Amino acid sequence: MHRFEPAPNLLLVGGPKTGTTSLMHWLRSHKQIYHPWPNESQFLIAGVAEFPTSPIHPKGIGILAPYADLSNYNKENYVMDKSAFHLYSTRALSSIKDQMPEAKVIITLRDPIDIMLSNTLTQDEMIDFCREAGFVIDENNPQTYSFMRFPQLKQPVLEWVEKLGDRVRIIPINTIKAAPLQTLNEILEWLGIEKFSDDINLSKQNESGILNSARWARFVRTPPTLLVSLVKILIPTQKLRKAILDPIRSPAFKPKPYRRPELSEEVRKELETVFSEELEFQKNLSKYIDSNLIIDES
Repeated sequence: MHRFEPAPNLLLVGGPKTGTTSLMHWLRSHKQIYHPWPNESQFLIAGVAEFPTSPIHPKGIGILAPYADLSNYNKENYVMDKSAFHLYSTRALSSIKDQMPEAKVIITLRDPIDIMLSNTLTQDEMIDFCREAGFVIDENNPQTYSFMRFPQLKQPVLEWVEKLGDRVRIIPINTIKAAPLQTLNEILEWLGIEKFSDDINLSKQNESGILNSARWARFVRTPPTLLVSLVKILIPTQKLRKAILDPIRSPAFKPKPYRRPELSEEVRKELETVFSEELEFQKNLSKYIDSNLIIDES
């Protein structure tokens, strides 16, 4: 088992598609913030998955945290982690509350309909799937988590605030978009470290796209079970399988830029009804959360 010290003490916990990737890139450029992973780690939910993390990763699958590279760590004030699924994990919250008393947490918010539509299926495919499922979340059906569970932020956000209090800051994505430098500097002020200067490069990261819908790409993403078993026999080690197969698989999983069509008034009203509680929560955030915990420039 890989061990590393010091443990992260600045955590971007999600949710997915709410601006955490851009925040990660911007914050890790600060001289007092060290980020030991290329991207996400999911280190607090490593092990058997508590819930589906994508349409092809069901509950019960094994999650392995990547290697934490501390070779260039120079005693920076903060070691940062960005893991968008930590927000939904009781395991992650318990670990931070009980074992990481100095860790500070950033939670980002976004309109639930926008989160749903940022997924990598076409808009019509996604809405048709949700209707067929009756807009019911089923942990044994991974797609219902991607399209309907992850946009629902109210319940996990309130749990994290209740357990961690002033150790949390809540940031709506519209604030990040409208005033990125001001938002960053308010975060840095909270962390007690030097603010960024006006000339920092704040390019956006991980913007939405759509997966290749070609037949070959769909086949590569969800190959037959028999083929998967055969490959494991013919290529027995995971390292060798990754070396051979990742160059073939990666184009099928790389989102392509995609401009989604405008929702019809009928569909938007349907989704607003489904996510009415979430929409009300974000519209009236300070009614639920101490305004001192919210970074919001709107």
